[in-house]
This record gives sequence, structure tokens and C-alpha cells, in this order.
Amino acid sequence: MPTTRRIRASFAVSERRRLVVIIAAGAVYLVALAVALRLEWYPQGLPGYVYLGVAAVAGAATARRWPLEALVLVTSFTAYTTLAPLPVELYGLYVGAPQALVPLAIVSFIMISDDGPVFAPAATFGTLAVLTILPWRDIISVLLENQPLDQALRLDSGQDRSVLVAELAACVLVVVFALMLRRQRSAAAELALRNLELTQLRAVEVARIAEQERTRIARDMHDEVAHHVAALVIRAQAASRVADTQPEQLAQAVKDIAEGGQDVLARIRTVVRVLKSTPVRDTEAPLPLADELEALFERVRSIGYRVDDTVRLDDDVPPAHAVAIMRVVQESVTNTMLHSASRWLRVVVAEEPAVWTVRVSDPGPARERFPDLPKGGSGLASLEERLTHLGGRVTTGADAGGWAVTAKIPRSVVATRREKTA
Repeated sequence: MPTTRRIRASFAVSERRRLVVIIAAGAVYLVALAVALRLEWYPQGLPGYVYLGVAAVAGAATARRWPLEALVLVTSFTAYTTLAPLPVELYGLYVGAPQALVPLAIVSFIMISDDGPVFAPAATFGTLAVLTILPWRDIISVLLENQPLDQALRLDSGQDRSVLVAELAACVLVVVFALMLRRQRSAAAELALRNLELTQLRAVEVARIAEQERTRIARDMHDEVAHHVAALVIRAQAASRVADTQPEQLAQAVKDIAEGGQDVLARIRTVVRVLKSTPVRDTEAPLPLADELEALFERVRSIGYRVDDTVRLDDDVPPAHAVAIMRVVQESVTNTMLHSASRWLRVVVAEEPAVWTVRVSDPGPARERFPDLPKGGSGLASLEERLTHLGGRVTTGADAGGWAVTAKIPRSVVATRREKTA
């Protein structure tokens, strides 16, 4: 609805401007006639030129809103003042061709160029042009005197044939230019419509990209922070239980929590730096994937978990795949700490010819360590989306009373195709 109102408002403004231009042109025309009268070099039949200007202004002002009515009235006025025998008292209205055709030419031009009917104004204007420009009385009189046809077409009536041809050509050009302007306006309207469609599609695309970016940021923040925060909470709970009997454990726990908190802050800063307009390069080189996994296992062990790990990886794991492998392990370990009573984990990361396989399992049983926390996190969904982007897949399910997460990440596009074919 707002778009429709804007279009109507724009059309109203355009119409007002057009009327102002027409009225201004009519005023200039009348002033020019007044100057000609004042200087006594006005043309013969000055009243006819005054009425001619009034008819032209009236026709131009009404041709867009009432096209057929304007065409009929201006045609009637032109035919009456040029073809009909005028009374003596109206001789001043007579204006010869082609000047008398100007109002009709203006109305026809506006109707055709404004995407209105073409045949009616073109046929009317053409018929009156032929009837008023050519000296039909002389031609008929020559034919009635039994003169040859070629003699009749010579128009030996005091008229210059080249002038007559030029006047007829000018009338034809009026219609041709109107059709050209009509086509140009149609093309401009089509381009404007296409541009509007492209703008709308661009807005949809920008919204989609923004949504994807928000999802990516949320996923990265979850991947970087959730695991470490869960470990810190579990470590704090364990220290709280033994604070009275083993105060030395409390001191070590506080130290571990402080170090873990610093690590969480560092990872949050890493995510925030990605959002800055100017990329900030890290001065420290990232650790190899195997070393990052070992550091993760050590953090988990430090809060009382037993981690049996088997990691078989080369040092040339691509960054995107290395991040995906790390996220699978992090998310699986975090879910074990949150949703399982077991304090034992089995982690296998193996590099095969076509895929990397990651499997994290615990013997169970299931137990919510933090029942007050809201359920329905998006960790596994984000993980599945990340692996799907790399052509991989993740499966989860019960495993001998416990729970297991298994992920397969193709090492190449060719390997992915071969795996799907198999």
C-alpha cells in the first residue's frame, strides 16, 4: 500500500508539472502575439492565431485525462476553421495549413506517446493533414477540365510542390516521433520494473545473508564458549562439595577456574575480532590439531574425567576440516558433561584414505547435571550444518547403555563422490 501511494503521489506531481509547463508555454505564445501586434509585424488573421493557441493549450491540458473527448473537440475545431465555409464575421478565425494543424498534432502526439490509442489519432491527424495541405480544389478542377493525370499532379496552382511535400513529411514525423517516444517510455517503465524487482531480490538476498551470518556467529560463539563454561561450572561444583574436607582442592579449583575463565575470554575476543571491519591478525600461530585435542583432553581430565583417546592425524589437515573435527569433539564432550552421569569418555579421531572419522562415546547412564538449565540447545544442529557444508555427516544415538556421536568428514570432493557412490 505505501508503494501504491508513492506512485500515485509521483504521478500527481508529474501531472501538475506538465500542466504548469503547458500553461507557461501558452502564456509565452500569447505574449509573443501581443508583441507582434505592438510592433505591427503580426501575421494576417491574428484572431485565428489567438484561438489557435487557446485550442492548442486546451487540447494539451486535457489530452491525457480525457483523450477521446480532446481529440474530437480539437478535430472539430480544426476541420471547421480549415475546411468549412466560414461566415464573413468569422473570417478572422481562418488559419491556413499547416499552422491550423498544430493543436491536432499536439493532441495526437500526446495520445500516442502516452501509451494511448494509436490508430484513431494517427488516422484523424493524417486525414486532416492531407485534406488541408494538398490543394484539392485545384486538383479536381484540373481533372474536370480533362487534363492528363500527370498534369493534375503537377499542382500548377501557385503552390511550391517541395513545400507541400515537406509539410506532409513533417506531419508524418509527428506520428513517428510519438511512436518512438512511446516505445522509449515503455522500455523505461520495463527497466524501472526490473530494477524494482532486482532491488527487492537484493533486499531478500541481504536479509538471507544477514540471517546466515547471525547463525554463523551464534554457532561460533556456542562452539568456542559452551564447552569451556560447562567445564568451569562442573569444576566449581566439584570444588564446592570438597571445600570443607579438602581445602587444598578448593585452592586448586579456584586456580583452574581462573585460568579457564581467561581462556574463555580469549576465545570470545577471537570471535569478536572476526566481526570487526578491519581484520586483526593473530601474532601467535595456531597449534596443530593433535595438540589442540590433547589440550582439550587435559582440561577435561583436570575436572575429574577419565579420557581414553586415540588420535591418528597428519599435520596437513586443512583449516576448515580441522575446525570441524575440533568442534565435533568439543560438542560431544560438552554433551557428556551435561547429560551423562559417566565420568569416563572414549574419543577416537582417525584419518582414513577418504574421510576423517570422529567418534566420542560414554557408557552412561544418562543424567541431567543441570536440570534447571533450559533444554533444546542448538549445538548438534549447528554441528550438523557445519559438517553438511563440508560434505560430511554426523550421527548420534544410544550405544551399549550410553551415548555415542560419530562424524565422517570427507577429505576431498572426489572422496565424497566415491563414498556416496559406494
